[in-house]
Amino acid sequence: MQNEVETISPTTRRLKINIPSDIIKSETDNAYNKIRATTKVPGFRPGKVPQAVLEKRFGKNVEAEVIEKIVPEYYLKAIKEAKLEPVAYPNIEDRLTLVAGQPLSFSVTIEVKPEIGNLKYEGIVLKEKPISVDDSEIDKALKLMQESRTLFTVTEEELGNDDMAVINYDAYIEDKLIDESSYKDFPLVLSSDAMPREFTKALVGKKKGDKLEVKVKYDETHPNKTIAGKEVFFKVDIVEGKKKTVPPLDDAFAKDSGADSLEELKNKMRENVTRGKKSQINLEYKKDILNDLINKHDFDVPASMVQGEIESLLYQARENASRKGEPEKADEELRKEFETTARDNVKSVLLLEAIGKKENIDVSTDDIKKAIEEIAVRNNLKPEEVARLYAVREGSLEALRSRLFADKVLEFILEKAAIQ
Repeated sequence: MQNEVETISPTTRRLKINIPSDIIKSETDNAYNKIRATTKVPGFRPGKVPQAVLEKRFGKNVEAEVIEKIVPEYYLKAIKEAKLEPVAYPNIEDRLTLVAGQPLSFSVTIEVKPEIGNLKYEGIVLKEKPISVDDSEIDKALKLMQESRTLFTVTEEELGNDDMAVINYDAYIEDKLIDESSYKDFPLVLSSDAMPREFTKALVGKKKGDKLEVKVKYDETHPNKTIAGKEVFFKVDIVEGKKKTVPPLDDAFAKDSGADSLEELKNKMRENVTRGKKSQINLEYKKDILNDLINKHDFDVPASMVQGEIESLLYQARENASRKGEPEKADEELRKEFETTARDNVKSVLLLEAIGKKENIDVSTDDIKKAIEEIAVRNNLKPEEVARLYAVREGSLEALRSRLFADKVLEFILEKAAIQ
């Protein structure tokens, strides 16, 4: 195939593609033969309609059909022959028109990954991050474990700050009932921030069967536009009261947690905290490696990859703002904020890909299977449920494969790094 490749920039190529006239004629004839076999034209027997008649009636449709078939086919052949890896859809520069007896020639511009030469990743010097675990951290971890075993038992007594009230409440704005802000059998821990502080504070000292009324003035920035900036009047019924009961930290508690004594549980907790800190420091080392790689290598990155990363960061920012109930910034403002981060993220992906390719690092099916099993254990799920979640959320396991590949390459570089 006589195709030509022109380098426009480190990340852009112009590819001239030539499709032979005999291929075009063969595809065109096939298209007309199908029409001739299935189309009835008055005055002609089935299968005997002259080509000229068919061309007059179906010429534009046939041309579009042939172009739609052969252009993608020969484009894929051309990029394979040229050994190019496009990172976005091609831009066809010419108007595609078929001329009888003539080949079809057209040019496309495509974005490709840049060739990164002189990779520098061995012997990276990292500043040591010491690991230390204080007794206060162990106490805090035990406290969290103790809190996780908290029970709430039904009581007729008055409720304190840490107790729970199961309530029915109706919300009103200017005497109008707001259904979306009214609930039945709502379990509210009085120390939580599930409701405004003035609401929960009004329940302290109350008990089952009590009724009360509370007014709350919401801020203008509240994410719920119905109540933002409004004074809401709540009518509350306490359906049930529950006292908070925290188990004591003793040997019995330790045995319920899989240890023979409280001292042994503390030692296990210290091991867990130390392991977690090592994992966190390992992540910090890898971030330092990425920063080092980005600073040492200067190369152009495909604009489409940067834009794709900006869109991903925009989506994450919207999700975070929604989850936290914070106002969202304008997209254009965020795009400017994310441009440098997006470019660095793309650079890191391309660098790790180049290093992995050079060092023959790959992610096997077993690696993916092992990762899925670990995720399943951490989240108390079945492996097939984890795989299904990835399929629904990200379309495939490719995102998991990419993360595992990046981590493998970073582990490889970290092993060769000097920690001082």
